Amino acid sequence: MSFGLKNAPATFQRFIHEVPRGWDFVFPYLDDILIASKSNKEHEIHLNLVLERLNTFGLRINISKSIFAVEEIEFLGYLITPQGSRPLTDRVQAIMNYKRPENIPDHRKILGILNFYRRYLKDAAKNQVLLHGYLKVSKKKDERKIQWTDEAENQFEKCKNDLSNATLVSFPNSELPLSLLTDASDTAIGSVLQQFENSTWQPIAFYSKKLNETQQNYSTYDRELLGIYLSVKHFKHYPEGRAFTTYTDHKSLIFAFHQKLDKAAPRQAHQFNYISQFSTDIYER
Repeated sequence: MSFGLKNAPATFQRFIHEVPRGWDFVFPYLDDILIASKSNKEHEIHLNLVLERLNTFGLRINISKSIFAVEEIEFLGYLITPQGSRPLTDRVQAIMNYKRPENIPDHRKILGILNFYRRYLKDAAKNQVLLHGYLKVSKKKDERKIQWTDEAENQFEKCKNDLSNATLVSFPNSELPLSLLTDASDTAIGSVLQQFENSTWQPIAFYSKKLNETQQNYSTYDRELLGIYLSVKHFKHYPEGRAFTTYTDHKSLIFAFHQKLDKAAPRQAHQFNYISQFSTDIYER
């Protein structure tokens, strides 16, 4: 397909996904293909299979641009290691060196860069409330200058520091125990999906979401329930068909999952029913 056509990337992506169909060790993205193996011997077998399949589809690779048999590799903006993945050091350093944006376009740009690595950031929504507030009434070509407050500046620096200290997130393993740790504040909800490996809980991904004005008026009970509901909904492809445990710091919710829903409001009943499709194993943390 000719380069420059608007539908070329999507069309080629559908095609390249057909090439490794049936394999769980190959991850293609356009003209990048990642092969994940547990050992050098297995990697050799996987590599031969992939090369044969590429040949079958009439595809060739550029050897000079290929990297074989390494334990760590940069892929799509991430550092992939045997233990998990993390943001690239040079990308993080570039964000750390980013000066405070002075106008709306620059501010929107830095928020986009920060949120590219959002799955590595705990409580991102809560920590970016003031920063997103500057975009609340902005339009597409808004060139306004930003009137920074001390609190907003501190939040901006905290977001950068959180990224520089971003933890390594593990690759999901369906054979390991899984848990969901949730929390809610007055303005946002947040959670971390984790698995128990090497005698400790390791994060798989973080999730957070700012509450709208209506949700901010919910009671503590309803905000905590909403936090569990939205987190389960966000991570549903991980716990589906698996046993997992949810941890909350709101004791009333623990008993609510084991009571009849006759007195629950329709919204609460809907959220309880959805969560119960996955698990009712909930404990106080």
